[in-house]
Amino acid sequence: MRKLRFAYCALALGLISGYASAASQGTVTFNGKLIAETCEIDTNDVDKTVTLPTISTQTLAKAGDEAGSTTFTIKAVSCPAAITKVAAHFEALDSTGFDPVTGNLTNAAATGGAKNVEVRLYNTDSSVIAVGETGAAFDVQSDQTALMRYIGGYYATAATEAGDVTAKVNYTLSYP
Repeated sequence: MRKLRFAYCALALGLISGYASAASQGTVTFNGKLIAETCEIDTNDVDKTVTLPTISTQTLAKAGDEAGSTTFTIKAVSCPAAITKVAAHFEALDSTGFDPVTGNLTNAAATGGAKNVEVRLYNTDSSVIAVGETGAAFDVQSDQTALMRYIGGYYATAATEAGDVTAKVNYTLSYP
């Protein structure tokens, strides 16, 4: 009888441990596509500088406050006829250039930098573009160009403190 109980216990533990190990591992599959012919970035738009307005810390007094929205454009040229839409995919320069919780760009101003402020990216419909995401797609025009419009602005993570704000993001053309 004792051996039988032991066998049942061993069987039960085996079943339970099987579920435990199955829940602690998995697989991530990445799928993508590369294309040979793409649009080019207009030479005037490769490296952009967007000047956000100078605003008061009182405007960004608490977490979640947003202000200073400024539109910027990226022009794609020489798009092949097969490409009808193009968008910008925004990527962090490195692991310290963005906040993984908010998806915003962090302030990289070295000395005299403002505190508790990030730069948030938006589509023109005000939807947020987190770092690592692709912005809205724009139509390629008959002259094989596309003008992509996006917005950058301040985002408070807490009551802000005065200082400079500098943030950078890489972008790559994407073809949805």
